[in-house]
Amino acid sequence: MPVLVRHPDTPPGAIDWVEAELVRTDDGATATFRARGDPDRLVVPPPAAPVHTDGLWKTTCFELFVTAGEGGYQEYNFAPSGAWAAYDFDGYRDGMRPANVGVTVETQREANGLTLRAKIKGDLPLPANVGLTAVIEETDGQLRYWATGFAPGKPDFHAAAVRSLLFDGVSAE
Repeated sequence: MPVLVRHPDTPPGAIDWVEAELVRTDDGATATFRARGDPDRLVVPPPAAPVHTDGLWKTTCFELFVTAGEGGYQEYNFAPSGAWAAYDFDGYRDGMRPANVGVTVETQREANGLTLRAKIKGDLPLPANVGLTAVIEETDGQLRYWATGFAPGKPDFHAAAVRSLLFDGVSAE
């Protein structure tokens, strides 16, 4: 399971490490995120309707970015509240529109952190480059950014450098 790195401009906080994985399923994929540290210092949004909701990245949220070839990509946001969002883009932050997928989110708060599992029902391109990311808000008011990789500069999950993992849909079994 890949371990995400904290953005170098993001100070250490309650979370010691975040790991994530993406596994294909017959009808799409499942993304699992584990944030380990002190869960009492996390800001976790209250339970919400399990529907497409904009602006989830403004607080604790886990994300997936998927691209195949040049140009367009997909963004998925998964909130511990159960709300989610999915978008198609034509290019870098261009042509954003809702993606035609279904998502269910399950979250477990544990003594040593938080685990979120998002089941995506829809077509994911194969092969694809993916980026697994997290925005973690803590009780100190600080947002901390985690990803499989970052481009130089401020945290930008839309940058192609974030999509550094190959998702080929081939089972390792």
